[in-house]
Amino acid sequence: MLSTILTFLQTSLVPSKRALRLRLAPLHAYMGATFILTLVITILDFFVIRPDFFIPMWLFLHGFAILFFYLIWVALMALYVQLFTKIYSKNKWAYRQAWPYAVAMTLIPTLLLVIFYHLNPDFLTLGFIIGLGYISFPLTKVPQLKQRRAS
Repeated sequence: MLSTILTFLQTSLVPSKRALRLRLAPLHAYMGATFILTLVITILDFFVIRPDFFIPMWLFLHGFAILFFYLIWVALMALYVQLFTKIYSKNKWAYRQAWPYAVAMTLIPTLLLVIFYHLNPDFLTLGFIIGLGYISFPLTKVPQLKQRRAS
């Protein structure tokens, strides 16, 4: 199970045609990757924010909030993936395929988004643009349906 999660994470690092296979990933792979991303962002935020609140409670609440908002972000990106595949290849992916792909392709952009925000909140737009490009580039490699010619 851990090797599947690690393979999922490695494949999602670079937006390529190989990343398109991640749409068929098993549930534990993309949920494990989501959990790892939540932990990494929570730890990063902890060192940047340096809360003066009860630390275990802050870590739990912040981690839960990050997970919640990340899942909303992934849901929106999965809808974007469905729209993109419908327009680009005329064959819309099912949501059950768009979700794992959206998880895989939003891991790195989300981490960059948080880092950009901590550096300067004005870079937030740049982070969103990088995220859309990261998600969209492999989708341009999706095979297109060929039109049948009428005889």
